[in-house]
Amino acid sequence: MAVFSSGGVEIAYEVAGEGQPILLVHGFSATAEDNWVRTGWVQALTRARYKVVTFDLRGHGASQKLHDPADYTTAKMGGDAIALMDHLGIERADLMGFSMGAGIALWLAARHGERFGSVVLAGMGGKALEPSRAGNPVAEALEAADPSSVEDRPARAFRLYAENLGQDLRAIAACARAPRRSAEAGEGVAELAGAVRNKALVIAGARDDLAGDPQALAALMPHARAEIIPGTDHMFALPNPMFKGAVMDFLTGWDQ
Repeated sequence: MAVFSSGGVEIAYEVAGEGQPILLVHGFSATAEDNWVRTGWVQALTRARYKVVTFDLRGHGASQKLHDPADYTTAKMGGDAIALMDHLGIERADLMGFSMGAGIALWLAARHGERFGSVVLAGMGGKALEPSRAGNPVAEALEAADPSSVEDRPARAFRLYAENLGQDLRAIAACARAPRRSAEAGEGVAELAGAVRNKALVIAGARDDLAGDPQALAALMPHARAEIIPGTDHMFALPNPMFKGAVMDFLTGWDQ
């Protein structure tokens, strides 16, 4: 992967194909390779004549590892995306994010909507509108000396997934501990959604307990619609052919 500096933080990225640019933002504890290449998204989009820009979020994959939660705010990670577009000379692109990456994509569309065309928020829904729960089981699982001691099953799954990808667990834990929402600054999920004017698709699997109902989030955006894909959950949404087909139809206009 190529590397550029975003405000002094080294961000690894790749560009594939030619045509309409699209920026893909991966999920928490993942990498661009695992979310977008392994699952066939880059191949599908380049075949559809997109110029596909992928990058590893700070602290993830081949990008620089930081161990302070303050370095992982949505605004800072979204800022890396804008800096990458500027570095590549891309004025405007379509945008897709998955899971935490969808939260970053939501922030980008709300704060920099003029830089983006169609927006896909994948693996995100009504759960993002709920108040944050006390504690941080995911961060605690990542920091645990022995993953077998972690009783919270979803948290343990994130730990094992990050380990399998060879992630820096301290960096991923710091990301998990970062403040995600600031209603006082107008950056709560509902406030951000209300500021989005782009054409948007909010999509999640019917069994996605982490995302919840995508309609609840789509309803807050004036030009958004929701799609629920039967028979899939959060972890297996991206490789699901029906999931991919719905997104491709939205991006290429076949669903109009």
